[in-house]
Amino acid sequence: MIRRFQCVLFLIFVSLVRGDDKELPIVANARELKKVDSNKIIWQRDGSTMSYIPSSETTKSFWMDTTEVTVGQFKQFLQSAGHKNTKPIDWDLIDECSPTDKHPMVYVSWHDAVAYAVWAGKRLPYENEWEFAARGGLLGKIYPWGNDESLARDYSNFKGVGGKDKWDRQIAPVASLKPNGYGLHDMAGNVWEWCQDWYESDQGIHQYAIGYWKVVRGGSYQLSIFYLPVSNRVLGRCLPIRRFEDNGFRCVVNEQ
Repeated sequence: MIRRFQCVLFLIFVSLVRGDDKELPIVANARELKKVDSNKIIWQRDGSTMSYIPSSETTKSFWMDTTEVTVGQFKQFLQSAGHKNTKPIDWDLIDECSPTDKHPMVYVSWHDAVAYAVWAGKRLPYENEWEFAARGGLLGKIYPWGNDESLARDYSNFKGVGGKDKWDRQIAPVASLKPNGYGLHDMAGNVWEWCQDWYESDQGIHQYAIGYWKVVRGGSYQLSIFYLPVSNRVLGRCLPIRRFEDNGFRCVVNEQ
């Protein structure tokens, strides 16, 4: 009875904080996705909005969080799952970079991100999935919004300010800027995003490979537009145990 009451309260909370998405179907697990007649859903476990990403030549269709996982969502995970980090989270550091529950969760290792994803019934995206989703349907273009660099500040938070980007070397709350064609925010800039893969010289799904570095994608608020192209890859940055002030993540889920 208590658990059912808590579930009802959570659904009410979701509908209140996501008023613009209140008409979206609420999905409890991957099996229910087959019944969905919408290109957006609310994932019940963590209250995230997810967009449908169609299949491509190299990827099957999947659903992706429209924003990076927030501080508020990660706190919910810690409280619900009792996750014990190998190294305690320094909330003072996080508060300096991401001061509200609407900001992306940062200072998370790859292992922290995977633990969250498992709790939420999701997973991290593979690198080729991330890049296809970041393009937002604009195949062959440089950025998630196309090729016009003059539009960058409307879609991306990166070093400097201008346009809709008012955060100079600061992390923006999620969904502060325009989304790409698939409804995904901050696929360029704001914070780097962990991917499932080990880094390899060739891009692809390396599900069973063993490596040294994990893939991160997307650039960050600290860096220039040079790092924002959707095809940009960075070598030698991220050991899976490391935490950085500009590393976050988002999750995906497949139909079952």
